Amino acid sequence: MHRAQRMQSGQQNRAAGFTLIELLVVISIIALLTALLLGGIQSARLAVANAKAANELNSISTGLAQFHSEFGMYPPSSITLYETAADWSTDVRSQSLIRKLWPSFNFGIDRDINGDGDTTDTFELDGRECIVFFLGGMMKGGGAFGFAKNPANPFSRNGDNRIGPFHEFVPNRFVDTDATPDGMMEYLDTYSGQITPILYLSSYDGRGYRSADVTPFLANGVYRQGSATGSAWKSKTFQLISPGQDTIYGTGGWYDPDGAGAISVDDEDNITNFSSSRLK
Repeated sequence: MHRAQRMQSGQQNRAAGFTLIELLVVISIIALLTALLLGGIQSARLAVANAKAANELNSISTGLAQFHSEFGMYPPSSITLYETAADWSTDVRSQSLIRKLWPSFNFGIDRDINGDGDTTDTFELDGRECIVFFLGGMMKGGGAFGFAKNPANPFSRNGDNRIGPFHEFVPNRFVDTDATPDGMMEYLDTYSGQITPILYLSSYDGRGYRSADVTPFLANGVYRQGSATGSAWKSKTFQLISPGQDTIYGTGGWYDPDGAGAISVDDEDNITNFSSSRLK
């Protein structure tokens, strides 16, 4: 009788509980499902981040089109600005670019371009700074203030009769990454933790991308179609490049959206104005 009771009790215990193997199987299944769920959430978050960065570049592209409509050309992606009037005469290229934008520009007056209280500074702007300066205009109160409508002195901060800004910049995404900050801003994309500004490269309305503008950022030159010697993407307008989550521009060069191009790993997460999302 007692033996029968013990056998019945053991059977009941086995039915009521799990063996160690069964517990391990359940734990493994839960871990797998959790990993799949977290992976899906991470993928969804990345897709949203990519879409936000792409929308930002679309908005900047619209601003550049409006700038072109106003001034008859896209902004340069390199130029030197001088506060001291006499210094303009030493730089024919920069003087010519300013004259194309503002034919009545008065090169004979000193200006305080960065608002630091003196008129002795010189600013060598690259494509990261040019996009902010030409789309935003002068800075005032921490934000972009546009250009004065005075054709002889568009860099004035006086008065509210302005042209621009051509893009709604978010002030807390302005940065000044120069070794010695000069007050000429750059602009970060929408990725969380971003430290590298959006890069703008002008084709000078189809005349061609300047190597001096490009190679400090992309060792292999602007992104090209078909092969390393093919036509540049956006050969008549401009290239905009967000460095993506890895904060690195990469090397540029041949890019094939079908995957045959030889872009580097650093290029793959870049967001540009010639691709619907990240490059790869």
